[in-house]
Amino acid sequence: MQSPYLLANARLAEIRRNNEQTLDDRKAEVGRLCPEYKSVEAQLAACGLALTRCVLNGASGVAEIKAAADAAQAEKKNILKKLNLPSDYLDTIYTCSKCRDTGFDEHGHRCECLKRLASEYISLNSNMTALMRKQTFENFDFSVFENQPDIKGRPVAGVAKRAFDISLNFADNFGDGTSRNLYFYGSAGLGKTYLSSCIANRVLARGFSVYYQSAFSLADMMEKLKFGRYDEDERERAEYTAKYVYDVDLLIIDDVGTEFVTAYSSAVMYDIINSRLNNEKSTIISSNLSPSGINDIYGERMTSRISGIYTPVALIGRDLRSRSFNKK
Repeated sequence: MQSPYLLANARLAEIRRNNEQTLDDRKAEVGRLCPEYKSVEAQLAACGLALTRCVLNGASGVAEIKAAADAAQAEKKNILKKLNLPSDYLDTIYTCSKCRDTGFDEHGHRCECLKRLASEYISLNSNMTALMRKQTFENFDFSVFENQPDIKGRPVAGVAKRAFDISLNFADNFGDGTSRNLYFYGSAGLGKTYLSSCIANRVLARGFSVYYQSAFSLADMMEKLKFGRYDEDERERAEYTAKYVYDVDLLIIDDVGTEFVTAYSSAVMYDIINSRLNNEKSTIISSNLSPSGINDIYGERMTSRISGIYTPVALIGRDLRSRSFNKK
């Protein structure tokens, strides 16, 4: 796993090379069709060099050089016209006119084209499955919660609607400067992972980084790193992923409490959650355990970091895994 922005910059470099090659091919084409073109290009190059020397040396003759360059440019356009080619056919090619394919605007800010390319790689780094990519707010089907009896006086559909609204608000306001964290809990098959995917897809679409992992896989990776159970290639990727877990804009840890908990894995899980809170990085946790149930497995330290800081989001009802949450 590599940095999305490093990959995006490499892609921009490839775009620049391709555009330069296209321009070279066009110049060669025009040269074949009109031999006079080469002398015009030579004249333009000579004017450019002479003008640079005049400016650097404070010499006279700038006006004459500019006049000669203008005449050469006019001749160049005449050649293109005779060949029925566009007047800008031999201009420098930019895929993005705003940043000229550098990735940064005139103020030094990341251009939208760079962000767009990075978002593609960010999505690839998210560790989300093809199925999860289809789980969106737009596809969420509330009908699966209908016709279920109330549970302890709580309407199942109403609880689901509250969870949906909290999730949508979280996703749409992500990155507004306020660190938010969610704790989805409830029995298996009630839509916890689905809602996490909805949030992830919306946040990814807005250009933020997301990483999804089950608690079991996360703990397993950290233990293998700690005790040297990776070969060299696997270790390099795992080390990057381990760092990414701390730095990613939104971390989603699924099925917390189902992993085999050791003293080391418990300490690692606490460190991840605590560090991200301290660094104001948002995290979503989903679990079959209620917030108070976390205490039985991870102890008071973990419970104290989650309670009062994470927004608890309950889901109730019967197991719906045999049905799709996606609209038909």
